[in-house]
Amino acid sequence: MSAELQGSNPKLQTVKYVNILPSGKQGQYKQNERVDFMPDPSTNPYFDGKQSYLNIRVRNTSTLAKGNSANAVTAAAPLCFPAHIGANSLINRCLVRARDNSQVIEDIEAYNMLNGIKNAYTNDQDIFKTLGRITGVAGRTCQPENQLVDNLACNYFLPNGETGTGASANVISGGNESRDASFCVPIESGLFSAFGDQHHVIPNLDVPLHIQLFLEKADVALQTLYSRFRVLSDINGVVVNEEYGKSPFSDHTGTLSAAQNSILVDQIICRTNVTMDDVPYNADMCAFRVGQPIVIGADTRIITKVETNKGAGNDQIELTFDTTFTTAGSTAVTFKLAPATRSYIIDKIELKCLLTIPDDSTMRMIRSQMNKGISFSSVQLYKQSTSEGLVNSVLDIPESLTRCGSLLAVPVQQGGIGSLDIDNSYMYCQPDANYGSGNNNQTRYQWQVGGLLIPNLEVELNTATNNNNDNVIFFNQQVMALRHLLTPKALADSAACRKATDVDIELPFFYPLSLAPRGESFNIIDSAPQLRIANTSATSNNITPKLYHIFACHTRVLKSSEMGAEISF
Repeated sequence: MSAELQGSNPKLQTVKYVNILPSGKQGQYKQNERVDFMPDPSTNPYFDGKQSYLNIRVRNTSTLAKGNSANAVTAAAPLCFPAHIGANSLINRCLVRARDNSQVIEDIEAYNMLNGIKNAYTNDQDIFKTLGRITGVAGRTCQPENQLVDNLACNYFLPNGETGTGASANVISGGNESRDASFCVPIESGLFSAFGDQHHVIPNLDVPLHIQLFLEKADVALQTLYSRFRVLSDINGVVVNEEYGKSPFSDHTGTLSAAQNSILVDQIICRTNVTMDDVPYNADMCAFRVGQPIVIGADTRIITKVETNKGAGNDQIELTFDTTFTTAGSTAVTFKLAPATRSYIIDKIELKCLLTIPDDSTMRMIRSQMNKGISFSSVQLYKQSTSEGLVNSVLDIPESLTRCGSLLAVPVQQGGIGSLDIDNSYMYCQPDANYGSGNNNQTRYQWQVGGLLIPNLEVELNTATNNNNDNVIFFNQQVMALRHLLTPKALADSAACRKATDVDIELPFFYPLSLAPRGESFNIIDSAPQLRIANTSATSNNITPKLYHIFACHTRVLKSSEMGAEISF
């Protein structure tokens, strides 16, 4: 959008979008690299941060392992961005500096994690179908049901396949080649009015900016697209139709044909004759595609055909391969998609700024105000670790900030920081009991500030609804703590997620504390804030080591002086 926008505001001379290209190279950015933007003060003196955004065109360049297959892999890896973070998962850290004196104005570490928390708690369910096509945000969590391969909100890298007519009605074709995807994502920075429902101008003329974006590792930024499978389930003695998501990289069971060149997927994995909401099963709901490598034991073979409604009951998926497996025919086998080496390339990234040039009198007023300072909401990140098996732990919150509105303590599993997909605790933090069926650890927590316990009794959490717990107090404290950053709209995931399990705490998990009413702050100097956590499991392995990411929500004041930019808290 480059044309001037006509408006009735007499205090603005010009309102238009301008493109800011990155310094250095214009594209071909990969993981662990840095993107720098330095808007020219002479051509971009003032712009609206809330209505400015990043325009990103990115390719999924991940590759699937060929193994010992005689033929080449011709299909793309079924991957997408985490549904609750979208394209902002590409950014690990956002650093905003003043170009004149290199003063750090704002430094948001764990940028993508914080963005995931914001998206999870602030979006209505009916917006994801549209939001996914713009920002890549397709749900409140990265649960499999939010990242299904036939969901147009998240299959931007791998389009839907097609089925023919007649004899080809159940055979999928296409949908196996990766394509570029473009996104428009806001900059989640307080200076850009991302927090606290703020909306103010960015004074690039008074404080020339240098914006640095540090790119995330591909294993963290990219996650799996899941198959949409259907089965018959027994719920309290009643047989019902159930739909769920399954990773193609996980183990599947099936029967290898006598000819050793095809597999019938077991009915306990998927029944293709099951109809949900009057929608019959279609082959593009399966994440397996022609050209993908499938592994059985030490053998890797390439899929040449994917067909539904096969088997004796005409209710199974059949995969046909280019050559035979060495496993004996007519036997039960376990198979999965060959592992992927994940990677991406950003071909284009631009900062689209909504330029708002005021008239002379308004400009003089803004410059006068900059000498006094403008305030904006932001976050400061602290990290603390706890060891495995620690039944009772106390975290001392640093007092380097003088004033603070609220604290969010995210207990990231140390063993899950480098994990893939939903097991990556950095991107999607969950309570211990939500990791694996064997973990029964629940927690109780309480804050201490200035010698006072908040609340006066421990808050007992339980991940299941049908247990004695204080989850309602916990949810209320989450809402109160988040109000300093955003307006909460949801405390649970979509009803389509985890339908067969009793889970009460679903969204990205954190221990909340509100220290002051919204718009106010609390002086934490000499108050020695602490977070006290008690774990309930008698098995030490269930109490996993944590790396707590503690976000301190606060207000910053940016001033312009003869010495350059100044920041105070």
